[in-house]
Formats: sequence, C-alpha cells, structure tokens
Amino acid sequence: MKKIQTLFTLFLLITLSFTTVKSNAMEKKKVEKVNVIMFTMKSTLSTIAQDAGNIPMELMQKAEELGLEITGPQIWQYRNVDGSPTSLFDMDICIPIKEAKGNAGKFIYKELPEITCVSEIHKGAWSDLKNTYSRMMGEMTRNGMIPGNMSREVYLVCDFENPENCLTEIQLLLHK
Repeated sequence: MKKIQTLFTLFLLITLSFTTVKSNAMEKKKVEKVNVIMFTMKSTLSTIAQDAGNIPMELMQKAEELGLEITGPQIWQYRNVDGSPTSLFDMDICIPIKEAKGNAGKFIYKELPEITCVSEIHKGAWSDLKNTYSRMMGEMTRNGMIPGNMSREVYLVCDFENPENCLTEIQLLLHK
C-alpha cells in the first residue's frame, strides 16, 4: 500500500510541475467576449501609472454601488501602442461584470469582443512586464505570428506590498 501512495505522490508532483511550466508558457488561445464597466483614456508608457490614478479604485466602488456582479479580475486593454515611452495610445480599464444595470456615471458599459491571442502569465513586478512582452514578441516573430494593434493585461493576483507575488496574464492580439 505504501508503494502505491508513493507512486501516486510522485505522479502528482510530476503532473503539478508540468502544469506549472505550462501555465507560464506562451500559448495561442481564444478569449471569449466579456461584459465590462470601463473607463477609456489616452496615456503613454511613461505616464500610465499617474494617468490611471484612482480610476481602478473608483471603478470598483461604482460596481459595488450599483450592485454589479463582478465576474473576473480587472483587465487593462491597450490599443495602438508602438513601444515608444512618449507615444499616446488608447487605454481601457475594465471590470468584467455579469450585466449592465444602473447609471454608470463617468464610466461606460461595453462588451469586449472575442479575440484570438497569444497569452503568457507574467509572475512578478509590473515594472518587469516589458521583459515578458519582449520575449513574447520575439517568440511570435520566430513562429511567423503577426501581432495585432491591441493587448490586454488581466490582473490575476495584485500584491502591492510584495510585487514579486503578482500574477498578470498578458494577451497579445493576433493579426488576422
């Protein structure tokens, strides 16, 4: 009996190690459409944190005030980013919700479309996201994939005190 338990434990460890590696590896996938409450703004890579300011917290407060059912982690969507720190681009800060109801005030309700993308989980500080983006872009180029003009960051785990614990899914839209 002990031998079976040992083999089962070994099997679980091997399975978990493959699952962990796979979860961080870049993969091509389809992301379903999602209803959101969102705020749209212009920003640059060098001013994104100050431009966003308190908007994420205000969005959460509005969702709670309206009694919206939140269905997933916060999504930041970027359109027409060219990589230059000073170029303006469009940015959407979104909270996935079950359905729109009530007056959203300065926010809007929208349905983010279904997309086909490459996705990778970034573990660690957001200041290091650029390294993951660069690696993903290089791998896309090597595999003959053409990126679209949009990306998303899905904030799975946000740890402001220990940024090394953050988990962010990066989704790079594929050009059709």
